[in-house]
Amino acid sequence: MTISGAMQTAITGLNGQSTAISYISDNVANANTNGYKKVESRFQTIVTQSSAQANTHSPGGAINQPFFANNTQGSIQQVSSTTSIAVVGGGFIPVSKKNGENASTGLPTFETTGYYTRVGDFNQNVDGYLVNSSGYFLRGWSVDPTTNVVDTSSTQEVRVSNLLDAPVATTVVDYAANLPSNAVDPTTSALPATLSTSSIQIFDSLGNARTLDLNWTRIGTNTWTLQVGATGATVSSFGPATVSFGGTVGGTTVSPGTISGLTTGGGLTASAAGAIDDDASFSFNLDYGSGTQAIRLDLGSFGNSIGTTQYAGDTLTLNDFSQNGVPQGNFKSLAIDQDGFVSVTFDNGNVKKFYQIPMVKFRDPTELDRVNGNAFVETPGSGAAVLVQSGSSGAGDYVSAAVEGSNVDIAEEFSKLIVAQRIYSANARIITASDDLLQETINIRR
Repeated sequence: MTISGAMQTAITGLNGQSTAISYISDNVANANTNGYKKVESRFQTIVTQSSAQANTHSPGGAINQPFFANNTQGSIQQVSSTTSIAVVGGGFIPVSKKNGENASTGLPTFETTGYYTRVGDFNQNVDGYLVNSSGYFLRGWSVDPTTNVVDTSSTQEVRVSNLLDAPVATTVVDYAANLPSNAVDPTTSALPATLSTSSIQIFDSLGNARTLDLNWTRIGTNTWTLQVGATGATVSSFGPATVSFGGTVGGTTVSPGTISGLTTGGGLTASAAGAIDDDASFSFNLDYGSGTQAIRLDLGSFGNSIGTTQYAGDTLTLNDFSQNGVPQGNFKSLAIDQDGFVSVTFDNGNVKKFYQIPMVKFRDPTELDRVNGNAFVETPGSGAAVLVQSGSSGAGDYVSAAVEGSNVDIAEEFSKLIVAQRIYSANARIITASDDLLQETINIRR
């Protein structure tokens, strides 16, 4: 190896260590950048000629090639934003990049290139899109808010503009109470004995609140009549229909105090008592001026004490009186859960899912190309993007209301900086020594 060769080898050392210092500088600068993945130095030997058989070796120096730690986990930090998500594992979040605006709608248009990120600090912009701090738009599978069926055939930009939830007309009223078996009229101490009215708020097809009244009258041993009042409806009174307790159902004796039979009457259609545990209910139709509204009044089941019963007591004991209708709802909040579902909560209590964010995995995520804004694009080395549900196929899990921090360790970076600085100085010393040797060679003629 010549003196000039030694100098050239030292120069490669200087270049490699200066590159290492630049990587460290980039890492330290992004130590507080959400989702940032550090770059590490991987040195390789450059050998021009080396043979153990020939007993020769001509070193060529070293080259520093970057290693992208894209699959190294960063710390998870909880945040107050319910639309922020963090990734635990090796997966990525699918996003889009805006490239302009639609002239007719004013909405953004997007590049066809697929982008992927670990920056999950998404917030809703003025157009309803979820956008992270780097300006990338979240993508997801669409979900039918009625059936919750997920369409996994393609992804689209997540845009939530559903600010109102349509009302749902009441169709089922559940009623569970104990009717006192010894009830009598307080004035005559005899039958019939009418109990206090049970009232519940229901909703018509337009979301208007209406009142449904249930009136019970004991007319004999183990026998009651039921009348239903619906103020404001075209037909405002239904019944009386008869409810019997004790006796038999389908030839089988039922427990005392449980429903054994219903009799249709006054617009109340009774369900048939075929066997114990069959549904015990009345059906009737309401009309508040916006069309017929079918109601099922569920009293429990035949021969079962879960529901309406007749046991000893002084007054009616109401255990459950509920219905399934809801009024119109206004947008209340937006959230992404740990399964990646983007859900809207309305002030009427409804929660509806509109999107599911898939998790994206690659065969080798360290081979992804980096682009501005802390995002990645696939390469032949990384393999094609594979979209799966969060928590499946080893892709990773989402953490809701959280962001992933940088995977840079400041202490580790400064330790590397010290080593790189010393090795740089050592290579510089080699150049100085080579220069001294060359100078001595030049001075031979003197």
